[in-house]
Amino acid sequence: MSPEKDGVSIPLHVDITDVASPLPMPLDILHGNPIPPFLSKTFDLVDDPSLDPVISWGLTGASFVVWDPVEFARIILPRNFKHNNFSSFVRQLNTYVGISVMSLCL
Repeated sequence: MSPEKDGVSIPLHVDITDVASPLPMPLDILHGNPIPPFLSKTFDLVDDPSLDPVISWGLTGASFVVWDPVEFARIILPRNFKHNNFSSFVRQLNTYVGISVMSLCL
């Protein structure tokens, strides 16, 4: 479920550099193994300029923002993953890279 403020969906900012616990070292963990499909699909989505109104890189390139969680869950998730549940996407992302998720106040 995406956060809402006064009935309006709030974009989510996913910052992989700002976490409460130490970050796992993904390259160390994946050493000798191929990149998991979930991570490569997520990277491709964030890196696709045609999706920038919905999901894009943050200003520094160290984070990405899901600008429209409703559209992301409704259209993009089912086309690329086996579900349309935004919370499941965030949970799965967290298992790989130890992210923090912050809601942006409008």
